[in-house]
Amino acid sequence: MRFTVKKGGLEDVQAEVLIVGVNSGGKRLRGAAAELDRRTSGALSKTMELSGFSGELKEVAFAPAPRTGAKKILLLGLGDMAKLDVAGLKDAMGSAASACQTQGIKSAAVLIPTSRSLHALEAAEASCRALVLASYDPGLYKTDEKERKKAPLSRVGLFCEAKNSQAALSEGAARGNAMAEGVLFTRELVNRPSNELTPRIMAKEARTLARSPLVRCKVFGPAECERKGMGGLLGVGQGSAEPVQFIALEYKPTRLPKNAPKIAFVGKGITFDSGGISLKPSANMDQMKFDMGGAGAVLGAFKILSLLKPKVHVLGYVAAAENMPGGKAIKPGDLLRMMSGLTVEVNNTDAEGRLVLADALHYAKQQKPDFIVDAATLTGACMVALGEYACGLMSEDDELVHLIEEASKLSGDAVWRLPLSDLHRQKMKGHVADLKNTGPRDGGASTAAGFLSCFAKGARWAHLDIAGMVWAEENRPTEPKGATGFGACLFYSIAEAAAKKA
Repeated sequence: MRFTVKKGGLEDVQAEVLIVGVNSGGKRLRGAAAELDRRTSGALSKTMELSGFSGELKEVAFAPAPRTGAKKILLLGLGDMAKLDVAGLKDAMGSAASACQTQGIKSAAVLIPTSRSLHALEAAEASCRALVLASYDPGLYKTDEKERKKAPLSRVGLFCEAKNSQAALSEGAARGNAMAEGVLFTRELVNRPSNELTPRIMAKEARTLARSPLVRCKVFGPAECERKGMGGLLGVGQGSAEPVQFIALEYKPTRLPKNAPKIAFVGKGITFDSGGISLKPSANMDQMKFDMGGAGAVLGAFKILSLLKPKVHVLGYVAAAENMPGGKAIKPGDLLRMMSGLTVEVNNTDAEGRLVLADALHYAKQQKPDFIVDAATLTGACMVALGEYACGLMSEDDELVHLIEEASKLSGDAVWRLPLSDLHRQKMKGHVADLKNTGPRDGGASTAAGFLSCFAKGARWAHLDIAGMVWAEENRPTEPKGATGFGACLFYSIAEAAAKKA
């Protein structure tokens, strides 16, 4: 999708459709919308009256566009402008893109909305990102072209009421495009069937990121993982014919300031989770290809880093394996010796994500980053607690939690803090070993984080349980059914926030 910033006014629009935001709660148009209504002899206000359009968030209505360079005008509901944030604007622009999609519209002009809390750059970034993401076609392997999405928007001109906003719009468009590329990279990985994305194929995809001169990639196979003592990763993968892979990424820009932070992102990379010997029910097991959503978020973030080049040093680690019930698979009651030296008794082989993350966290900790953030589709308990509305955020570091929460507002990826304390670690103490890999059912998201905290001990660390966020069961404004790409923008925003704070 090609974005251009227009220097003229709305009267200079040359596009199939002009997209104009409208506030809710008032029948009286304001600002550029009011001026456009006068120019079109009341076409906007008449459409609102006839269609019952009220400006509620994501509401759309097409109006005629006489005496303009557009063929039609798309009224877009923005809700209460005082409450409009990045997430809301993304949803609204996604609805606009869908409306254009249904009418085969390929070119549009967009009046970027601004408010006291949403400046031109942020609004342009969110708008452009949403327009790209809404055009995504999840039918990766469909051979019938009739089944594929048709005529997505390809040319978009950007206008803004705010004075001297051209530079902000240009930067926002570039950022939005880059963020969308990272999310789409993540979506493509998560949407792939598990026979099309094995641990080795994921490692191959990670290596493509190293085409950027700012990114390096190393991949450790089973032999090197064994030499490093990664008993958790090797234990989970030993029931599969597919060998485990440990992926290490590094983003380091040239002329990095001396005070630039060094941070680490860690992702769970289970490319298929059958549950192992503790076999999952067959219903919806096909969706367990998304159990590498945390890994996908890490790789997507590195895609964005390579495009936007912030002044921050970022390490990325992915522990990739299949969890299968083969003849060599770990069994309930088995003992694993982890890279950290701690021992774990496996009382449920379907709690495998925390086992591979344990080794990845310890490895990340050895690199001495300023802080570590991991992302994993870890627990059903977090899905029960938060649904598809936010990912669980767990950490005992209040300062790090605040940084992540602020980054969440900028990325539009919602987080919600859940408790984590020594009480949760106590629930994970083992009988014959240091730890067991599952605790009581109640508080399962926090006890899982308590287990992980034992391997992050001594480091600043936060855990993101993204189980409810990586997959959409139905179409949403910027997310067709399937993989959402959640986490890629959040990770990037965390890195950027850390760089700005330094």
